[in-house]
Amino acid sequence: LKQNGEPSPENGYLLNGDIADRGENAVEILVITLMYKQLYPANVSINRGNHENIEMNRRGADHGGGFFDEVKSKYDANVFMMFSQLFEVLPIATVVQKKVFVVHGGLFRRDSVLVQHLRTLNRRRQCPTSTDTIEDSLLFDCMWSDPWDFHGVAKAAHRGQNCIRFGPDVTRRFLGNNSLSLCIRSHEVPQSLRGFEDRHDGRLITVFTASNYCGQTGNFGAVVIFHSDMSYTVEEHMAPTLDDLVDEYTAESEGRQSQTAGVSSSADAPAPQHTAAHMEKHKEKMEDDLLSKLDKKILMHKDDLWWYWEHVDPDGTGKVSAAVWRHGMASALQLDLPWFNLQKSLVQVDKDGNVNYKEFLDRCKPKMEEDSKLVESGWDQKIIKNVYESLLSADMNLKELMALFDQDGDGVVTPQEFKHAIMTANIQIPETQINALLRAIDRDSSGKLKVSAFLDRFQVVYSRVSQVKLSPETEAALKMIGKELIGSKTRVDVFKAIDTNGDGFVDEQEFYQSLGKLKLDGMSMSDKKQLWSAVDVNHDGHLNYLEFCAAFQVVDMSDESHKVMDEIVGSILVALQQNSMSLAFAFRYFDPQGEGRVKTEDFKAGLRALNASAQTAQGRGGPLSDDQLELLVNHVDSDHDGNIDYQEFLSAFTPKVEPKGSSANSRRGSFNASKGSFRLAGK
Repeated sequence: LKQNGEPSPENGYLLNGDIADRGENAVEILVITLMYKQLYPANVSINRGNHENIEMNRRGADHGGGFFDEVKSKYDANVFMMFSQLFEVLPIATVVQKKVFVVHGGLFRRDSVLVQHLRTLNRRRQCPTSTDTIEDSLLFDCMWSDPWDFHGVAKAAHRGQNCIRFGPDVTRRFLGNNSLSLCIRSHEVPQSLRGFEDRHDGRLITVFTASNYCGQTGNFGAVVIFHSDMSYTVEEHMAPTLDDLVDEYTAESEGRQSQTAGVSSSADAPAPQHTAAHMEKHKEKMEDDLLSKLDKKILMHKDDLWWYWEHVDPDGTGKVSAAVWRHGMASALQLDLPWFNLQKSLVQVDKDGNVNYKEFLDRCKPKMEEDSKLVESGWDQKIIKNVYESLLSADMNLKELMALFDQDGDGVVTPQEFKHAIMTANIQIPETQINALLRAIDRDSSGKLKVSAFLDRFQVVYSRVSQVKLSPETEAALKMIGKELIGSKTRVDVFKAIDTNGDGFVDEQEFYQSLGKLKLDGMSMSDKKQLWSAVDVNHDGHLNYLEFCAAFQVVDMSDESHKVMDEIVGSILVALQQNSMSLAFAFRYFDPQGEGRVKTEDFKAGLRALNASAQTAQGRGGPLSDDQLELLVNHVDSDHDGNIDYQEFLSAFTPKVEPKGSSANSRRGSFNASKGSFRLAGK
C-alpha cells in the first residue's frame, strides 16, 4: 500500500489468497483489506487460497497453520468461525478484462474445463478432502495445484495425497478453450528466489508477494501491475519490517525525509542479485527443511520400509545395495525426490556398495520433547511393563501355540507364525507393537526367530521396569544369585529345574533347595528367609513365573533390551504423531471455545476414536491397547486436576531421524504480507 498507493476507484487491488496462517498479523491484514472493500467494493477483491480453510487454520504454526490460534489469542473461537464463513464466500478465481485468469493454486486435472464451470461450483464449503467428483477436483485444484515443465498431469506427492502438477499443454488448452491470454497464480516461492516466475512459454506467471517468506527464506516479493490497456509490469520488493514501516510513516508525518527500506524493479529491469553466500545459505535452509519433513515421513512408513528391505534380504544380513535402498525409500514414502543425493546425508554406503538398513531404521526414533512437563516420567516404562505382562500372562498358551508351529523341535518359528500365535492367543498387544517386537527378536540365517532367547531377553527388560522395590542389599544379593543360578541357561529352563514337583510354581522349600545347591558363603537361613519374603511379592507362599523373573535380574550385556523398549514405545509415538491432525480435530470437538484443554474423559474419547478409526481403515487394532490408553492418559494428567492441555500434548511428540552429521535446525518464522497479491491500475 505504501509503495503502490491505497485502493481507490482509480487504483484497484486483487489479493490472490493465503492471507491467513504463518504469521502473527493475519487478522489485522484481513480487517484492513475488508475496510477498503467496504469503501471501494468494486476495486478490492480477495481470491481464496488453500489457507483460507479450517483444516489448515486449525493446524499449529509449526505445521503450516496458526490462524485459529492467532484469532483465539486476540478474540475467541466464535470470531474464528465468522472468518471461516467469510472464506467460504470468497471467489476461487478472477478473470480480469476477459483476458487474464487469476487463481491461487493453478489449473486442473480434468480436461475441457470452462470458466463457466467454475462460476457454477458450490464453493460455500470447506476444501474437499477427496477429488473423486469433477466438482470436488476443480475446487481442490484451484487452491492446491502447481505447474511443472513436462506435458500432462502428475501427482505432487510433496504437497499431499490428492495434489497434482500440470504441464504447459494443460495451460495452453485451458487458455485457448476460454479465449484467455494469461494465467496468473501464486502458492509457491519461485526457485530463483525472485518474486515472480514465467512458466509455460510465457502463458503462466507465478507471483509471490511475501518477501523473505516465513522470515528466513530470503526471497524477493512481487506485485503485478496492470495498466488501462492491459499491458503489465512486475514490481519486486524486499519489504521492510513492520517496525520499520511504522518509523517511516512517523517520520513522514513529522515532515522528515525517510529512507525507503524496500527494493523495487520492473519486470524488464535487471533482476535482484543474490550473493553466493546468500544462495548457499538458502540452499542449506531448503535441505534442512527437506530433511526435517523426511523425518516424519520415514517414521510414519517405518514398517513399510522394514517390509520392503527385509523381503529382498533373505539371509537377514541387514544390508541391501544402495540402489535397493533408494528404491525402497521411493516406494514406501511415495516421494519423487533426488534419493541419490539425499542418500549421502542419510546413510553410509560401504565399500561393497551396500547400505545397512537396520542401522538406518534403528536411528529413526520418535521421542517426547525433553522440556515437556505434560507427561509424568515413567509412562514409557509402564507401557513396556504392560506389553510384557500381556505376554507373560498368556505364557502357557503361547508355548503351546509355538509348539504347534515348531514341528521339528528346532526352537525356531517364522515371523508370521509368531505374529499369528500372539493374535490367536488373544493377547492384547496392537499389531504395530507386535511388528516392533518382531524387529527386536533374534533371527537365524534362515530368517526364523530364536524364540527362547527372545523370551529370556524380554524377561530381563521386564525386570528393569517392574515395580518390585527392594533394598539395595537385597537387590545386590539377588543379582549375585541370579548370575550363579541362571548363568548361560534360559530362565524358562531354570524355573522348570527349580520347580521339582512340576506344579508350575516355586514354593518356599524349592527356593531354599536351589540356594543350597549354590553353596553361597555366609548366607544364613535367616538371610534366605528374608530374601524369600522380598521375592514373594503377593505373599501367597509360592513364586509364579512373573515373580521369579522380577526377582532374579541378570544384566543383559547385549543392550538389546533397550532396543525392544525403543521399538515398542517408538511405535506408539509414531502413531500419535502420525495422527496428530485427526487427534486435534477430535479434541477440539470437545473444546468449542478453543481453550486448548479438555476433560480427561474427553481426552480418552479422542484416543479411543483414533483406535476405532485405525481399526476401520486398516482392519486391525489401533496403536494403543485399552490398558495402555489408560496408562498414558493417567500420566498425561500429571497434576491430576481432571483436565489435559491437548495442544501441549500434541506438540510434545517429535519425529527424529538421527542424521549422518549435524541435525536439522529449527525453522520457524512469521511474515506480515499476503502471499500472491497483485494490483490493478485504472479501469
